[in-house]
Amino acid sequence: MGHRIPQIHPDIIVVVFVGGTIGTALRYTFALIPAAGDFHTGTLAANLLACFLYAGLTAFLAGSASFAARFGSRGKEYASRGLGMGLCGGLSTMSTLALECFTAIRSGDAGVGVLYLVVTFALGILCAAIGAWAGRRLAATGTASGTASVSDVRKEA
Repeated sequence: MGHRIPQIHPDIIVVVFVGGTIGTALRYTFALIPAAGDFHTGTLAANLLACFLYAGLTAFLAGSASFAARFGSRGKEYASRGLGMGLCGGLSTMSTLALECFTAIRSGDAGVGVLYLVVTFALGILCAAIGAWAGRRLAATGTASGTASVSDVRKEA
């Protein structure tokens, strides 16, 4: 069984790069939020926002026939890669979370470090669930508001 060589799409690389640049700039802005001791408010806010946005985007793209009809599968991939992988990937930061937890534990605040980790993951899952719900609602609203569905577009063609 041979290995398949992945196809490289320069346009997708550019879309991810641009989204990642914007996400990283936003992440830097969140880093300016003052920490509450060993509880890093900026990292927490950036990670929670990224969870909400990525889940919402994914649910919206999966459920929106009107988006696919309007922008096609390539547009859907650009949105997924640029906004999801790029922007949300640049905004979120697992490595900083791990470093901040490790630093708190190593400095003698193990309880704060573990609490920070647990709060981040619990709220991250909650934000993702709310984001997915919002994305599904937004996708359903777009279809219900009279926007053409994929089947309507195919019938007209």
